[in-house]
Amino acid sequence: MRSLPKLGLRAHDPVRVGKVAKFSANLLPVDPLMSRTPVDWSLGLVWDGDILDNDVLGNCGPAAVVHWLRLMALTCGRTDLHFTNQDVLDLYTAMGYDGTPESDNGVVLLDLMEYMQRVGVRGFTFDCFFRVGFGDPEHLATAVYVAPLIIGATLTTACQSTDTWDSTAALDTHEWGGHAYLYHSDSPGGGNGASWGAPVFTTPAFRARRWDEAYLPICRALMPGRDVSRLVTLSGNL
Repeated sequence: MRSLPKLGLRAHDPVRVGKVAKFSANLLPVDPLMSRTPVDWSLGLVWDGDILDNDVLGNCGPAAVVHWLRLMALTCGRTDLHFTNQDVLDLYTAMGYDGTPESDNGVVLLDLMEYMQRVGVRGFTFDCFFRVGFGDPEHLATAVYVAPLIIGATLTTACQSTDTWDSTAALDTHEWGGHAYLYHSDSPGGGNGASWGAPVFTTPAFRARRWDEAYLPICRALMPGRDVSRLVTLSGNL
């Protein structure tokens, strides 16, 4: 993996995160499409290697959101949608970035998720989002079947030189900082994702030690044919 020292995720408040509605498999309706959803959301698609300026800006949160929108647009055949670097910059600006190096200090991921629910990008908003209890493997795997996840993690310097974030990277005592990235799939041995436009594999050991937040966004406009109405209805009542 390329060594890209521009991180951009500020520390989260565990109490505040804990108040976000928690995803649970029993919220899902019986949906035959679930069994036909790809194990890996990027499977069979052209890989999106656009770094979205995250090599020069601490905009990993907005970049992760735009990558999520791009991926979901591809999965539902919306080739007319082209989310761009400008969309990332607009999101970052909405989060407080004013174009100067002094204010390039990243975002609070939960602030960004809430902004996407209120305002969104180009008219596309999150109808709702859930925090995912990633300590429960079955719970995590079920959430990934619904949609890709947006992860907030604390990386170590060992993560700079590998695209497999495992126990070695997790146990490195030299912390690098906060980073947001996508999680496309899950299996007992770990899951595939995307960071800085490149594939990254996350093992359970790294997840347990270095993940801080995991969110499942729901955007019905980019999930046609999937019955997520119950999730949307119950999201505010949990």
